[in-house]
Amino acid sequence: MFLTALLPIVLLAQDPLPKADPDITRAALLHHLKFLASDELKGRGTATPESARASAYIARSLERSGVQPGQGRSYFQSVPLLTTSFDGPPQLSVWGEGEENARALENGVEFSVSVRGDPNDTAVLRVVVVQEEEDLPREADPNLALVMHSSRRKSFSWLEAHGFEDGIGFGLIVRVRPTRTGQPRSVPRPRVERAWLAAEDKPDVLTVMGQAAQDLWDGKLERLQLRLSGQRRATPERNVVGVLKGVGTPGRPGLKDEVIVLSAHFDHVGPLRGEAPEGADVIRNGADDDASGCAVLMELAEALGAGPPPARTVVFLFCAAEELGMWGTYYYADNPSVPLEHIVCNLNLEMLGMPDELAGGPGKVWLTGFERTNLGPLFVEAGLDVGPDMRPEQHFFERSDNIVFVKKGIVGQTLSTGGDNPNYHQVSDEVETLDFDHMWGCARAALAAARLLASGDITPAWNKGEPKLGRR
Repeated sequence: MFLTALLPIVLLAQDPLPKADPDITRAALLHHLKFLASDELKGRGTATPESARASAYIARSLERSGVQPGQGRSYFQSVPLLTTSFDGPPQLSVWGEGEENARALENGVEFSVSVRGDPNDTAVLRVVVVQEEEDLPREADPNLALVMHSSRRKSFSWLEAHGFEDGIGFGLIVRVRPTRTGQPRSVPRPRVERAWLAAEDKPDVLTVMGQAAQDLWDGKLERLQLRLSGQRRATPERNVVGVLKGVGTPGRPGLKDEVIVLSAHFDHVGPLRGEAPEGADVIRNGADDDASGCAVLMELAEALGAGPPPARTVVFLFCAAEELGMWGTYYYADNPSVPLEHIVCNLNLEMLGMPDELAGGPGKVWLTGFERTNLGPLFVEAGLDVGPDMRPEQHFFERSDNIVFVKKGIVGQTLSTGGDNPNYHQVSDEVETLDFDHMWGCARAALAAARLLASGDITPAWNKGEPKLGRR
């Protein structure tokens, strides 16, 4: 199904790696950054040829470092996605009471559509207004469009409470916004979704705005039809996974079965969408977010791969599709390369390229969730220059890949200095904006932390009452 994912490896395997060196060097960090954050890679959008090229580069770096493939004989874990592309703009027709001729609503201004399955035309649907939960039909009917005024969350909670999870079985779910209108739209952008959560029979969700919304709510419109055409196809994406097998210690041979996952995400948000002035920079390069974390993690792999075998097994996980909702990490956590119960810690690396003054400036790195586990104090006790996240209002603990492991009950925290980067998700997140002395210092701290974890000298543990999920 995903054989096309192999093609870019063959075609693009010659992107040069930096000079091999077991020490972490500024030159190697710069080389990795210049490649991953280059204009050639167009912002490393999910499920693009540029994403495949980035993952191929990372896999070659792991292979040269002596890190073994983490997925059997492969460094790649397929992350099954689906992409829906559209042939043209959606069209919505509505009929009033007794009317033979339909009225067309303007796409973007009077309605928008969230497509949740294959892009197909609906039949002409009869409108049922659901003002209260009790107004829901007793049985699902594909010839009905349910018009619901309340919030999307409340609407779907009503549906679930009556056995209509996700609205399956109805023709459309329609939300009305009488007090607002939108902007004209043309062909919708392609939609990427997780194949393992996709359903063929989820009805699309319409949002109708302005006077048409009020007419629907008042029962003045009795029928509607959505016309929509396009294609839904399997889309290759992949995580990169490598492993250094642990050997235990003479006193604790069982340490070899314990696993430390070191992670970073290699995707970014791609180029700006829409029209731009001629010659304008539209590439959101993602140098700090998170090419910096990937560069550091590749250097950690090389340093650890050149040393003696670790006591604990170390998995190197380069995650896809973080910017879409940590999809690659969620897929890995549900389909791990090692037994999930053997993973004792995830140490994630994200945005290590710019100093944070609140953390103490250049070379100072912070650990998200410092107060939640014993890990931060143990790092400090070992002499690592690591401190707490001084920007808790930004909820970085919950916003990076570590949170996926936390939801599995595993200690998961992120080393970062990214809380004060004005270039976040902007075209200005370029290599030239990064501080390589600072990044080198962060990389050395990350290596010391990784070695401490891999040695078995410390054992990560939650503090009492943790893990608490959700934002504080």
